[in-house]
Amino acid sequence: MRATAIACGVLAAVPVLAAAAPPEVSTDVDWAAFMARHDLVWKRTPERWEEGAPLGNGLLGAMVHAEDSRALSWELGRTDVVGHRTGLEPILAHPRLPIGRLLLETAGSITGMDARLDLWNAELTGAVTTERGSLRVRSFVHAEEPVLAVEVEPEDGEREARFVFRPALAINERLLARRFPITEDDLNPAPFVEERGPVTISVQPRKSGGEYAVAWQEVRGPASSRVLVLSIADSHPGSEARRSAAAAVARAVGQGSEGLRKSHRAFWHAYYPASFVSVPAPRLESFYWIQMYKLAAATRGDRPAIDTLGPWYHRTPWPGVWWNLNIQLSYWPVYAANRLSIGESLLRIVDENVDSLRRNVPEPLRADSIAVGRMGGPNTWSPVEYTGPAGPKTGAHEMSNLVWVMHNYWLHWRHGMDEALLRDRLFPLLKQSVNYLLHRLEPGDDGRLHLPEAVSPEYPETAPDTNYDLSLLRWGCRTLLALDERLGAGDPLAPRWRETLARLTPYPVGPTGYLIGRGQPLEVSHRHFSHLLMVYPLRLVTGEDPEERVLIERSVAHWIGFEGALQGYSFVGASAISSQLGKGEDAARYLDELIGRFVHPNTMYTEAGPVIETPLSAAQAVHEMLLQSWGGTLRVFPAVPAAWQEAAFRDLRAEGGFLVSAVRRRGRTVLVNVVSLAGEQATLRAEVAGAKLSGATRSVERLGDGVWRLKLKKGESVQLRAAGASARETRVAPVSTGAGANPFGLR
Repeated sequence: MRATAIACGVLAAVPVLAAAAPPEVSTDVDWAAFMARHDLVWKRTPERWEEGAPLGNGLLGAMVHAEDSRALSWELGRTDVVGHRTGLEPILAHPRLPIGRLLLETAGSITGMDARLDLWNAELTGAVTTERGSLRVRSFVHAEEPVLAVEVEPEDGEREARFVFRPALAINERLLARRFPITEDDLNPAPFVEERGPVTISVQPRKSGGEYAVAWQEVRGPASSRVLVLSIADSHPGSEARRSAAAAVARAVGQGSEGLRKSHRAFWHAYYPASFVSVPAPRLESFYWIQMYKLAAATRGDRPAIDTLGPWYHRTPWPGVWWNLNIQLSYWPVYAANRLSIGESLLRIVDENVDSLRRNVPEPLRADSIAVGRMGGPNTWSPVEYTGPAGPKTGAHEMSNLVWVMHNYWLHWRHGMDEALLRDRLFPLLKQSVNYLLHRLEPGDDGRLHLPEAVSPEYPETAPDTNYDLSLLRWGCRTLLALDERLGAGDPLAPRWRETLARLTPYPVGPTGYLIGRGQPLEVSHRHFSHLLMVYPLRLVTGEDPEERVLIERSVAHWIGFEGALQGYSFVGASAISSQLGKGEDAARYLDELIGRFVHPNTMYTEAGPVIETPLSAAQAVHEMLLQSWGGTLRVFPAVPAAWQEAAFRDLRAEGGFLVSAVRRRGRTVLVNVVSLAGEQATLRAEVAGAKLSGATRSVERLGDGVWRLKLKKGESVQLRAAGASARETRVAPVSTGAGANPFGLR
């Protein structure tokens, strides 16, 4: 049966099925085999943190590498082990603290290592050879229980190998890395050891109260095999950590190795298939899937938010949360990857610390405003006006960091469309974060509203009307008006938001493109894209207008061409902006440059210390090449390079609460499937030659070549198949060959 849709802009008859049966997306993914080609593989011994195997469960972490020629090390971390001091700047008051190392001391010098981080099972397996023999090792941080398990089967002369725990000096290592003076107040008491039956506990008291503890128990198995189970716990202000850690070890030992492994694998096997991505670039595809592993290893919805380290501790000058880029970028990939539960931890750090966010603004503004400064601990306390002893003497500071965090919050809502989250959490929090900027506005002689001198993150010179602040204020006011209309709230501040948008000074622009701020061009190399937020990720300036496009291209060329201070995340931003402009070749090139120049063998990233956000955010740059959903339009394969003749993805999540799947074969799109989870309307842009529609076709209008209006009800779906495409061609399956498999680790 056929029906002709009669509506303005409808160009062709749309086939309609007798019944709107949900179309199926045929999928052929052997997950164990697919993930195996992305495993990190070591054919020689990792000797540094940057080469090691990361294990984690969103709270506990361990990086496995050789300590020296006679020991394999599990460098331990737990995200919520922090200082609790007062009267100091935030990063000195509440820093992450080092915990120590579990060592497997060998009888002979290590001569080699053949190991694999099995991503599908989230487990390190392999063999260590020494001058005296060998040891087979299996290790994982349990997906849900706060325990690390290490199984060892020594052979020959290595039966004398032994486990040893070495506590770290419990000090804020920013003091060491930055060579600050260290006083007696910076030092915590020495740790001590307790025995609780078969469990040994190393207890680290804190001078500021509370403690953290490492507990472990070794269990002998058949022959000379051994299993060590270790847990880390923290308590403040009380001293319960030692008891909690010991109890966790006892529970794990009671389950036994196989019981632990079974429940551990159940989590990971359910986690990965939430979405699927495959591209014909083996190194990039592996990099992407390792970031999906690291996301769930770094946080969960009920666990601490991702700071610069995640659960993997290493000496660093950045032992906390940085609010002017790092935390925002860390969460970028969770939305499109259909892993919103991972992103809940970012929402929680805001929701649970509103009092601290309020204390961050000057007292006269606390009645209606919240904000956050540059850096601090997990309680969000970071006074917005504090710039540190080396900061601007004018009092200029970063004003808009929390509004940028709220953009992530908004993205979470846009991809899930939870109305309760919008009404009860997002809207009031965004309103209060924008209020701080509204309080800082002043009218100028030109009749426009202006912002005072401020810091544009990472740029050495301050300026009034920074593009960083103007972009975030514009986005905040526009978004509040849209949300107010959706909620029908009639908020009394709506007139103020409209007036601000009408009178706010334009973005400062010069011959090289967007400036840092009024009167301040980009004159030195600048790693941050703080002056380009209106382009990405805010998408206030999209490049759809030809003049806008020229300005964006000029700005990016000037910025990314300034070598010197550029870092890894600079190339993430350049890739994402290129994708927004539909420039797939540039998008892929920037990601290749990121991986080739800045990413370590284990895909970690450092700038004087670990900073986790850059590799994670690069996974979102991959999403931008495959699917974009801004402005109410779903764009399928908007920025794939010509070399990507084949590509496939399933259940990537789009703004408006859509799940989108698509397949590209021989350079053409042969399948697009869209499922509505929220009943929102959208436009679909997808070049599907001779598209044949199935599913809820009555809810689809064809507006032009490759352009469709979707009015799907909640739960409805529609599928477009290319004319003549076979069932095999439209199947979602891995597209790249095995060539170039397992590019990360050490060869």
